[in-house]
Amino acid sequence: MKIALLGLQGAGKKTLFRLMTGAEVRQVPPKGVPGVFEVIDPRVDKLSALYKPEKTTYARLDVALLPDVESAKGRSPWLDDVRAFDGICCAVRAFEDPSVPHPSGSVDPLRDMDAFFSELLFADLLHIDRRKERLADEMRRSRAPEKEREMRLVEKLDAAFEAGRPFSSIEVSDAERDILSGAQFLTGLPVAGVVNLTQGADAEGLRREIGAKFEGRMRLAFFDAKLEGEIAAIESPAERREFLSGLGIDEPGLDKLTRTLYDAVGLMSFYTVGKDEVRAWAIRKGSTAVQAARAIHTDLAKGFIRAEHMKCEDLLALGGEAKVQEAGRFSLKGKDYVVEDGDVLSIRSSG
Repeated sequence: MKIALLGLQGAGKKTLFRLMTGAEVRQVPPKGVPGVFEVIDPRVDKLSALYKPEKTTYARLDVALLPDVESAKGRSPWLDDVRAFDGICCAVRAFEDPSVPHPSGSVDPLRDMDAFFSELLFADLLHIDRRKERLADEMRRSRAPEKEREMRLVEKLDAAFEAGRPFSSIEVSDAERDILSGAQFLTGLPVAGVVNLTQGADAEGLRREIGAKFEGRMRLAFFDAKLEGEIAAIESPAERREFLSGLGIDEPGLDKLTRTLYDAVGLMSFYTVGKDEVRAWAIRKGSTAVQAARAIHTDLAKGFIRAEHMKCEDLLALGGEAKVQEAGRFSLKGKDYVVEDGDVLSIRSSG
């Protein structure tokens, strides 16, 4: 799963990317800068404390820092590259700092978020217009029924985009999706909005304002880039906990942010546990047991027999696998079982 990190100049994207991936970036090339980040998960930490494994592994996601969002009516050359991503993280600025001038002259996160969504919409409109022109050219040579069906769909999308409606709000049938042949529209991608603000600012007020204006088009997270940099610089875990406690914070905002991104792109975690390793595995929501097995190794999926199943909360509350079995909370699942977030699985396979 790949996430595109976007935002206007001065929103704190480079700082966010550095804190997520550990990579320092000075200049962002047109194709962006790739990186990988861990999804910090308290359940993994608790399972690790229970099993005391040799290795603990969090789920990981790919992220790419892309050039600044500018008002280009959807013509920024890298926008088409974003179609290859599974989701978008958009950073907007809500902090005042005279030493960091805002490109628009004033700080307004709602305006900036609107500018971001407008660029996505313009890009989709250009994309569908190009397809419409190509299709019209083909139909001058042959008015095959399938071409006429495609043109009706293209005109439907074109009208919706012209009216300012994102692809995610347009009712599209399975048959119409087949016609689109897997085309990816930017306004159909899941979005996590990251508001970079100073500690103590009115986050809930902003949440209400942004939520009301954009009607649930994204998951929101709040992030103080300067503070998170200070937290990350504290090497001692004990000192870091003391620092957070003094601020009345239960965990770094970066940890919450990575989980928001994870959830926004439709992912969830299942776990494998043991003395050798406790590990979180990323799979799409709605995945089956055999798809979970494939996430571990393709051979496990090919020879899938069953999945031994426990819930993470049962395992932690009861204190061990034997206690889970005694309580009747242990079960066997077949390949069609739909995995739930927080499942602990042990795959049995002939492979």
